[in-house]
Amino acid sequence: MSSYVIEIDDNAIVEQINSILETVLRRQMNNQYTETDYVIRDAVKDLVYSRKEEIIERVVDRAARELVKKGLPKLIERMSDA
Repeated sequence: MSSYVIEIDDNAIVEQINSILETVLRRQMNNQYTETDYVIRDAVKDLVYSRKEEIIERVVDRAARELVKKGLPKLIERMSDA
């Protein structure tokens, strides 16, 4: 009966196991981040749609203020130049 002896470097085994574990953990983390991204995206979307009228009102108010603050002086300046 023949017997075989295989010599395996312990460091090589450790490196391979670490590489496999790193790959598996990275995939798990990527999946978790992807799931988290979807949850956050959906939550923000729901919040925005539920407060749509309030958000539109705030945007319009802010735009009107900016128009008066910056646009009105320019309009008056152009009218006085003409």
